Parts: sequence; structure tokens; C-alpha cells
Amino acid sequence: MKLRRFYPYFFAVLAFMLTVRIIPVSWCARAAAKWMNGNLKTQESFARGVERIVLHNDLARSDFNTGWDQFNGEWLFGTYLMAGIGFGQMALERPEIRMRHSELMSRCIEKILSKEVRAFDAEMWGEDPIDGIEGDHAHAAYLGYLNLLLGLRRLATGESDYAELNDRITNALIRHMNQSPILLIESYPGETYPVDNCFVIGSIGIHGRVTGADHGELIQKWIAHTREKYVDPKTGLLIQSVNASDGSAYDAPRGSGTALGLFAVHYADPEFARDLYRGIKKTLARSFLGFGVVREYPEGAPGRGDIDSGPIVLGYGLSATGFTIAGARMNGDAKFFRRLFATTDLFGAPAHLKNRREYVSGGAIGNAILFAMMTAPKALPSIQGESQ
Repeated sequence: MKLRRFYPYFFAVLAFMLTVRIIPVSWCARAAAKWMNGNLKTQESFARGVERIVLHNDLARSDFNTGWDQFNGEWLFGTYLMAGIGFGQMALERPEIRMRHSELMSRCIEKILSKEVRAFDAEMWGEDPIDGIEGDHAHAAYLGYLNLLLGLRRLATGESDYAELNDRITNALIRHMNQSPILLIESYPGETYPVDNCFVIGSIGIHGRVTGADHGELIQKWIAHTREKYVDPKTGLLIQSVNASDGSAYDAPRGSGTALGLFAVHYADPEFARDLYRGIKKTLARSFLGFGVVREYPEGAPGRGDIDSGPIVLGYGLSATGFTIAGARMNGDAKFFRRLFATTDLFGAPAHLKNRREYVSGGAIGNAILFAMMTAPKALPSIQGESQ
């Protein structure tokens, strides 16, 4: 009889636990299925928000506050790049909007080609990246990323406004990669990052699809070498940075570089991208109260936050979590996509203003990155299972 007195308390606690476990994530994930399935109205609302933030404002380095002018320049470049990629990926998925999104991609490309935006790379190399395409410096941090956007525009729209530039950059990147003893090219003098080279090889893959040029031998050689040298065999993750001379690891295998790298490399080799996603799911992907999170470093591995990772809380990285949204959508992993989307909705503070969606806490670069990740092409086979 005494136990009956505790029944109301027991059921109250149970109800509270179920409420905490189910209601918040269900509310935050309410639009996840629409995003996963490519609902045009849903995607267009975010596209209009990114268009307003990125293209209706005259952005400058001073609009970013990383604490270092070099990184401010990278973020300015990255904002236009990711916005352009998002517009292009929507154009690939939806032929009826290709004309408008072709124009939006062109506006992003023109911004990227401006002296102000490419200055961050010119300052590091002491040479303008466009003027130096046929020169001795690789400029992977600028040319590799830009080239993927140029190729994506040709692939999505069939237009060739930037075809000559795309061809010149592709030829230069292939030349530098073939000349490299480690099959990676430098982002900046003495700085080499496998993730940046994923964009290089992804851009070469797109160029081959668009033009019919046979880049298969180089791509397969690069994939095999990267699997052997720059993917950690224990975790399946991409090494973050390596020695520019001999390819030895400078940094640990990490979530942010792996997640962003697989997003780009899938344009050249979907199977390699799939394997990198498996590494993230196996090693880094977790859930808390139904919300999806991704670690920056494997458990037990030392490491701290930096400009690449963004803030790290209890080992979980902002960049790693956000970038993995693309991998989940590309691989048809609806369960984990829903969980990651819920986390983004919870912390991104989405605002719905008339016909557009914006993330209040994301700023220009945050909105542009999420736009690119959430519109990543659904082109790969399904991943079975979900995070721990």
C-alpha cells in the first residue's frame, strides 16, 4: 500500500523524462524530412535568406571578427563560395530554377574574383592567384575551392561563361599535383591540408564530367595514395594537416576536415566519400536526447579548438557537426540527418521572415555553409545504421 503513494511521483518523473526526450527534438526536427527529400519551397526559403545576407549586402573583411585579418579574408571568400555552391546544388536538383540560380552563382563568382576577396591568398603567397595561375605556386586555398564552384556552375547550368578560366585552373592544379612528391599541393607556402586537396580533386572530377576530359588516372592515383597515407587506419578519418615536404602528419585525424573533405571529394569518387562518412559515424557521431553531435577529435585523443573546428564543447565540434549534415544527406542517412538538423535548429535560432529563412546566430558565413551542406546532392547509396 505504501508503494502506491510513490506512483504519482514515478509517473510524473517518467512524463518529465519523456517530455525532455521527445518534444524538444521533435519540434526542432519538424522540417528535417522536407530538407532530406529536397522540398523546393523549403529550400527556396533558405536560398532567399542566403541571397539577402550574402548578395544584398556589401560584405568586407571587417564584417568578420575572427581576431586575425587573414582569417577574416578566408571567411569573406568562404561565404561567397558556400553560397554559390548551395545555389548550384539546388540548380542540379531542380531544373526549373536553373536560370535564376545560374545568375546567383555568377554573382558569387564575380565577388570571389574581385581583388578584395582574393587578397587573402595574394597576401600569403606574395602573388595574385589569378595572375599566377600558370606560375609555380599552387594556391590551393583559393584556386582549388573556386575551381569546384566554376565546374559546378558548368555542370548545373550547361553554360560556359567561365569555361576558359575553369580549364586554365584545372590544368594548373593537375600540373601541380603531378609534380608533387606527396600528391598534395600547398594551400599556402609550407602549409598543406588534405581537406583543401579534396576540393582540388573534386573540382578535377567535375571538370572531367563536364568536358569529357579523362582525368581518371590521376583521380584514382590520388584516391589510392590518400587512403594509404592521409586516412588514419584506426579511425577512418582524414588527417587534418601534413608536412609539405614528406607528407608526414602535422595534426591529428579530425572531424571538421573529414566531414568537409568528403563533401567535396564525392564529386570525384563517391565511394571514397562514403568510406570517410563511415569513419565519422563509427568514430565521432553521437546523440544526446535525440540531438545529433559530432566530435572534433576521437575520444581520448588530445586536441583543442581552432579556426577550423569552431567552438568545441565537451569534445563536440561546431564545424564537424555542421559539415556532417552534407554527408548524411548525400548518403541517404535520414535518421542521423534528422538528428543533426535538430541540433542546427536548436542552436542556429532560425527566423522565418515572409518568404525566407535565416539562422540568426549563424552570421553570413554560418548561413552560407549550412545552405551548402543542407543542399548537398543525394547521390550516394544509403548508409545502414545510425549513431551511437
